[in-house]
Amino acid sequence: MAGLAFRTERRELNPALGNIGELKNVIFHSVLRERGFTDVVNTPSEVAGNRNGCRVAILHLHIADRDFWRVAMCMCDGGFDPARATVDEVSDAINELAFL
Repeated sequence: MAGLAFRTERRELNPALGNIGELKNVIFHSVLRERGFTDVVNTPSEVAGNRNGCRVAILHLHIADRDFWRVAMCMCDGGFDPARATVDEVSDAINELAFL
């Protein structure tokens, strides 16, 4: 049975970054690709990729000024537990980036 998990966080864009696009580019390269995700995309609406039967997508929703909501979602063929683990892994990796 497939499982779906998500995690939301309200964040403020670090002054070292000019915009959300720069952050998405870092997530594309330094989080998803470095962790073995394949078919990684960086579209206007999401940064997303596949790994081990799971699809993870990260959305950034502007609030005001440099504040935004980050929503990480994952659907896994193997159920809720791997979906939750993948969401937590990716979200924690983004939070651990040196400039955040």
